[in-house]
Amino acid sequence: MTTRGFAAALYCLALALAGCGGDEDLAEATYTAVCGDAHARVWMPINEPLSVGTYRGEITWSDGTIDRIESGRDGMISDVWLAELGPDGSVCLIVTTHSAGSGSHGSVHVHRRRGDAVETLDLSMLDPERHDGYMGHDSFNIEEGRLYRSYPRYHEGDTNASPSGGTVELVYSFSEGEWFEAGEP
Repeated sequence: MTTRGFAAALYCLALALAGCGGDEDLAEATYTAVCGDAHARVWMPINEPLSVGTYRGEITWSDGTIDRIESGRDGMISDVWLAELGPDGSVCLIVTTHSAGSGSHGSVHVHRRRGDAVETLDLSMLDPERHDGYMGHDSFNIEEGRLYRSYPRYHEGDTNASPSGGTVELVYSFSEGEWFEAGEP
């Protein structure tokens, strides 16, 4: 191959690579969610450790507006939803993660549109009164427009694999800004 032919081949390769799309092409895994006319894609960049890093996403809202998000994560993505949440029933992107290690502590971020911007709510922390007996192993679910969280309750002396305190079920109140036992007001 001549120098000119080699240079042309490199130029064509550079053009091809430049058209490969966005950073979601370099994703460890891509998650999708749909709610009515809104849809979202969420991914973890491949160049980050699986145990900690960021996730990125693109949300196309029902009105056609497209927003990009980036948020920190502790662990792997476990679920992604688009759902109508809160008292106003606005569509939200919900991303849950679980930390590496035996506790598998859960985190949940809610991304919702407010005016011309996306607001991110980190709902991972529990109030001290809800933290009693908590050692991780969270599960999250969306039912009838409400965000639920459950986890096993541990008593003193329980091993990580053998909780003896039953299951705690919480629901998030967007108007109060905190988790409540399911069934509380």
